[in-house]
Amino acid sequence: MTSYPKLVALDTDWTLWWGWLDMNKWGKGNGAYSPPEDNIEYDSGSDKVLRDRSNHNEKIWLYGKVPDIITDIVKHGAKLAIVSRNRSKGASDRALWYFNAVDPRDGKKKPIIDMVDFDEVVDEDKTKHFERIKGWTGFDFSDMILFDDEAVNNLVRVVQGVTFQVSRDQQGLTWENYQQGLDTWRRLQKIRSPYLGQSLQSYSNPVFLGYSGMDEDTVNRLTSGGHRVDLTESARWGYAMYVADDIRIAHYFSEWIKRDAFGPNAKTYVWFTETNSLMNNVHSQSAFQIAWDQENRDVQAAKWYAPPPYILFSRHGRMGDMPNNIPRGRFNEMVVYTQLQDALILTIPLTNQQIANKMYSSPKSAPFEHQFKNWRIRMSLEMFAEFKGQGEPWS
Repeated sequence: MTSYPKLVALDTDWTLWWGWLDMNKWGKGNGAYSPPEDNIEYDSGSDKVLRDRSNHNEKIWLYGKVPDIITDIVKHGAKLAIVSRNRSKGASDRALWYFNAVDPRDGKKKPIIDMVDFDEVVDEDKTKHFERIKGWTGFDFSDMILFDDEAVNNLVRVVQGVTFQVSRDQQGLTWENYQQGLDTWRRLQKIRSPYLGQSLQSYSNPVFLGYSGMDEDTVNRLTSGGHRVDLTESARWGYAMYVADDIRIAHYFSEWIKRDAFGPNAKTYVWFTETNSLMNNVHSQSAFQIAWDQENRDVQAAKWYAPPPYILFSRHGRMGDMPNNIPRGRFNEMVVYTQLQDALILTIPLTNQQIANKMYSSPKSAPFEHQFKNWRIRMSLEMFAEFKGQGEPWS
């Protein structure tokens, strides 16, 4: 049987239905009832369009494939959650009472609200919604998926590891969009390796990737089976773990992080930090811009036959204040996003003495550009042209 998430969460406005159920506008016309949700009624001639009885210009309508998607979720035995920041739970619940779908358990058409297991309509960060759901269900975040129209809510993926699928251009939740999200979730499940502790002997065929580093709290989280969560440090390819194949570069950035985010007294471990914005700049861009950059980056990766989840490799220009012991020219970076950190990455801390020994004996591991075949790294024609333009011999 095809695998399926344990919990599917759906946003409301612009995801389940076209329009915004804004109670600052609904229920404000002549003869309006109180509470405002009592003004919601069917538009004449349709059970998929709702209007404000006091102002017929205010309407929402259910996107066409939503009833089929609701039926499919329930058919697979998943828990159904409504996760919305709409400020009126009463209005959202009323709309979900009017809108119907077939319950596959008995073949009868029912109000969607009657099939909802978790009704999280609260105007707060959606990570809080999922924290509560995790507490109630005991499900791992990796067993959950959220369909939403606002990219900024992909914070649930960045911070918690919930699979996130955005809908675009006010098209709402289509069947194609629904399947795309499920495909992303399934790809992640296929590669997931459970955390079995810090001993390499607990894992079959472990592979050394490179050097990374974080503040001490993050290292402690990683060595307990968690992932890196930091939204303050520079992140040119998005919030992630950044890995270098040269410990000298990683060490340089372990000092740089103190200036960028934590201050000069911070305790850090070796790492390759995010810096010098190309597609993101967390210090100047809005959360809205950062989130959509990530979603657009995923679309581009899919065009290069690397749909999420993926590991991103790039070249980084030399920083102006790098010491002379770091070779001239561009250097490599590997970008590992939250869900792949959870699924695949084991972090082994190094002591200061171990760092010093490696810096002066064998600072560079197998360069990432030598791993194209072994790691099956996909390369676009644009990247080949860019390497050639830089005069890099391995292009």
